[in-house]
Amino acid sequence: MTAVVHVFERLVGVERAQFALCDAEAPFGGRPWQLPALDGRELAVNGSGLMVASTVAMHDADVRFEVWDGPPPEQPAGPPVGECVLDVPSGAVTAWAVAHGPAGEPVELGGPGAYAVRLYRHGGGPEARARQRAADPPLFTGLERYVVQLWARVRG
Repeated sequence: MTAVVHVFERLVGVERAQFALCDAEAPFGGRPWQLPALDGRELAVNGSGLMVASTVAMHDADVRFEVWDGPPPEQPAGPPVGECVLDVPSGAVTAWAVAHGPAGEPVELGGPGAYAVRLYRHGGGPEARARQRAADPPLFTGLERYVVQLWARVRG
């Protein structure tokens, strides 16, 4: 049975309905145009950069990173948004508000290598967009929450 090794919480800026998860030493830091395009997908990966689609155009999303010692069980709240493999040569990842840079310190994963990523989204959608528009002033927090589960596929 697998177990959670580390848990990290971050507040990540979502811009243009997307945010990024990248290797902490990714060469596109400060050059977000080098990140993969979503093109209608929920996730898009390009080596050590992962773009995540949001259902709300601009807000701050609560993101929980769970580092596991093996493949975690699926959450009972519903199926994941998507899964992929992310190259992490530095052994750490950083969440990015695409045009505004990193959201906090890097998340240490336990060494360099290829990591499986499973992503869950809670909230969001038309209801969250309606709540955001109806509030005065508009809401920019508490609209979506993500759980990002990571575990080593191949260590460096």
